[in-house]
This record gives sequence, structure tokens and C-alpha cells, in this order.
Amino acid sequence: MNVKIKRDLLSLVFIIALTIIGSTSHAKNTLVAEKGLLIGYGHGYVGGCHNSYKPLLFIYHIGFDAHKLLPSVIPDTQKRLTLYLEPQYNKVIRPSNNYEFGLGFGFEYRFNIIKGIADGYILAGSGFHYISYDSHCQSNGFNFNDNLGTGFYIYTTHSSAINLGFRFRHISNANTRMPNDGINSFLFMLGYSVFF
Repeated sequence: MNVKIKRDLLSLVFIIALTIIGSTSHAKNTLVAEKGLLIGYGHGYVGGCHNSYKPLLFIYHIGFDAHKLLPSVIPDTQKRLTLYLEPQYNKVIRPSNNYEFGLGFGFEYRFNIIKGIADGYILAGSGFHYISYDSHCQSNGFNFNDNLGTGFYIYTTHSSAINLGFRFRHISNANTRMPNDGINSFLFMLGYSVFF
């Protein structure tokens, strides 16, 4: 990884961290229920080609209280059900010199495992993705991503937690152009979240 890319990634992480810290006191009267930063590693394959695909993940996770968004549809779940947005920039280390960025969205449901110590969660989402990788099995440019995941929040304080997560992700362009064999990856993530 060249020096410019490292510097850009560190700058992005720093800006996101400042945003999370700086906005903590302002989020109590809004729809925001959670803000977090996720970093991680993915391992997968490009369908048809069987080429290895390995992204490094940098994801900003924003969770909105689903009950406050849709009070007549979703019962009060004590902020357990959230609608999330995840802007992200991911460096692809294999095949080298590639990248992806996009915006994911979906639902996450938290459930208690050990009161005040740990919660589990499940999530499902989709989103828009741009990938630079181009091969005879998958075209680059605009794509979609679908993911299913699970994980744990381990509380460090009453309103913050370490996030350990696992996801399965599929990237493809929904046959809007060819080739479109798709990229399937398993993602392992570590993060930190603040709850409001």
C-alpha cells in the first residue's frame, strides 16, 4: 500500500472518529440511536473466476431508532430495532491496487445476552457499491451489495460498547451489464459504538 493511500485512510478514520466523539452530546434529541466505527477484513471469491478477493473494511455505522421513525408501524422496542446507514471506503488488498466504496442500509436487532455486559445482534441489509476491480467474471463500477450478519456488543460503559461482528456479503450488479458472476465474501469486523 503506497504512502498516499495510507495517509488518506488514516485521515478518513480520524475524521470519522472526531465526528463520533464530537456529535455525542447532540444526538440525544434526534432519531440517532447509535454511532460507530467498524474496521475489518474480508475473504471471498469472484464467482466463475474463483479469484481470491480480500477487502480491508472502514465503515461508519449510524443507527436510527426504528420506533421513532415509524411509530405507528414499529412498537417501542427500547431502541433494540434500528435502521442503519453505513457509508464506507474499503481498500482491496487482493487483487491488489483496487478499492470499493458505497452506502449500505438495513435493519439491526439487538437482544440481551448478559444484562449490562453484552448484547447480541442480527442484521440484514443492502446498498449501493462502486468497485474498481474488473475481470472477465465481474464488471467494475456501480454494483449492489447484500449482507446478512450477526455479532456482539460488549459494553465498556453504560452507553458504549466494543462491536465484534461477522457478515456474509454478496456484490453484483443485478445483471445490468455483463459479466456479473458476483463476489461473495465473509467479513470479520471489530468496532466501537456509542449509544444514545
